[in-house]
Amino acid sequence: MFLRRPIIWAGMSAVILCFLSVVSYGDTSQKHVSIAILPCSDVVMTFKKFHPLVQYLKQQTGLEIDLIVPKDSEAFEWAIKNREMDFVFQDPHTYVKFAELYNKDTLIRSVTTSGEVYQSGLIIARKDSGITDIRQLRGKTFMFGPKLSAVKWIAAAKLFKENGLDIDKDLKAYQNSGCCEDIAFTVFLKAVDAGVVCEHFIEGHPEKQKELGININDIAIIGKTGAVPTKMFAALKGVDHNLVSRVNRALLRLDKNNPTQAAILYSAEIGGFQTAKDKDYDRMRTDLGMRR
Repeated sequence: MFLRRPIIWAGMSAVILCFLSVVSYGDTSQKHVSIAILPCSDVVMTFKKFHPLVQYLKQQTGLEIDLIVPKDSEAFEWAIKNREMDFVFQDPHTYVKFAELYNKDTLIRSVTTSGEVYQSGLIIARKDSGITDIRQLRGKTFMFGPKLSAVKWIAAAKLFKENGLDIDKDLKAYQNSGCCEDIAFTVFLKAVDAGVVCEHFIEGHPEKQKELGININDIAIIGKTGAVPTKMFAALKGVDHNLVSRVNRALLRLDKNNPTQAAILYSAEIGGFQTAKDKDYDRMRTDLGMRR
């Protein structure tokens, strides 16, 4: 069912604990860290996507790792303020909101499968709907991603505004939920008139489209959002520097030209990692009306 206001999923925040065996690795006393990954889908899908990455980090660092998956922004805000995690893999608008809680000297960011540090969203509709332009969505139903997604919420809502549409007044209904697979499948089934997916889903995931039974030739791209920074990885202030260094080095070593590591990156829908600076997110601050 659609609501004019975004749907808030019920339930307690989900925590998936991946207790991994400890490997002797230096003299650091702490052998346990927690990593929060802000999901664009349900807990099971998020675990499936990032389990290979967690396994890789365990093997490379010798650490025992808990994977924490908050259900929404409210659950994440509570968890970070109560220091329930050591690291966070998140979208840029979430980072800038809580930037003062992170160690800004050890930031790293993901790159897209094509090696870019910015990404866009694509507005999609079925070709047989007759919808060819975002301005034709007035009075229609639309599926955004969760509010934790910079591409499928922040950038998409901004695109509507730039085209003279107020999502609360001009859309018949909308909801915030689901990953790219969920949104594309819902549009394909005609359960909504249109939705927004990440650029990489249309361009680089034919296997997932086939698995879902989606004929991509039935889908039309009717708009493209502005580019926003890719997801980034940050350590909270106070986390042992040696631990941060070990985890970051392992992530930065990932190489998509290595077949085994390419499979890890493909599962997580990224192309690798590189170092980043806090100033790299000033444009996002501007878009949100914030200052550094």
